[in-house]
Amino acid sequence: MTTSTPLAPQERPRPAAAEDDTTRAVLVGVDGSECGLEAVRWAVHEAALQGAPLRILHAAPYLGPAGPGGAPPPELHRARRITATAYTVARHTDTTVQADTEVVPGKPTDVLLQAAPAARLLVLGSAATGSADELVLASVAGRVAARSPRPVVVVPRHRPGDAGDRPVVAVLGIGDREDDEAVAAFAAGAAVRRGLGLTVLQTRSPKRTVPAGWADDEAEWRRRYPELPVTRAELPAPHAEQLLGATCPAPLLVMSAGTGSLLHRTLDGRHRWLLRHGTSPMALVPPVHRPGQEPREEIVALG
Repeated sequence: MTTSTPLAPQERPRPAAAEDDTTRAVLVGVDGSECGLEAVRWAVHEAALQGAPLRILHAAPYLGPAGPGGAPPPELHRARRITATAYTVARHTDTTVQADTEVVPGKPTDVLLQAAPAARLLVLGSAATGSADELVLASVAGRVAARSPRPVVVVPRHRPGDAGDRPVVAVLGIGDREDDEAVAAFAAGAAVRRGLGLTVLQTRSPKRTVPAGWADDEAEWRRRYPELPVTRAELPAPHAEQLLGATCPAPLLVMSAGTGSLLHRTLDGRHRWLLRHGTSPMALVPPVHRPGQEPREEIVALG
């Protein structure tokens, strides 16, 4: 196990971009919770499927300055215990996956977003309980997914068991045409790696008027993925409850992260509802064009 020494926030370097996808790790954030360990298990399986290394990252906002004489801060033992537990879970899940751990001082959202550009994928656990407060409070997973330049997979705390041979599900029609194509490509890759089929749900809003792309073309699907069984279905202007009923349980639900809402500047209401109530791992693919967001004080709760 490789463990890096945490740096003070002002000393922390910006992550260097990896040269290509073969060197990018699957990044999983851990906080010592059981839902974080469930995310580790999912991330290990995904890293094995992609032939990628695993990076286990713990953001430690509680980590104080160094002690007298440069001694490690006393809270470092707690942080290392969290990453050591996550590493042990990773090794028990699949010993063939190379795993490293890192402790970084700072707020979880900030630390994860700083690490995101060098990763191929972020994986986070969801501690959503379905309580009414979560309609207002933004989870770490939701805030990271709304800003990450890489896809973010949110693994729910409670899952109803193995989805078996059920297909991966891609939800199209939420963003622009380019967003549909990014979602389709991500979902198709996930299905191919797992040897599963793919269900494509087309959710066209009456207000959405964009030119069709390859994700809308059945012939193009067959050309790009000739061995992938693809089933298409229409789900016009769906509510979140309809999406949940049509997609769960699934080994993976893939949709665009969208551009967020004006109030929260994180994810819109449909995304937040699905994160609260979903029982399937949910991949949120960043939109091709994401409007800039001015810094503001947000109402947050750790998720």
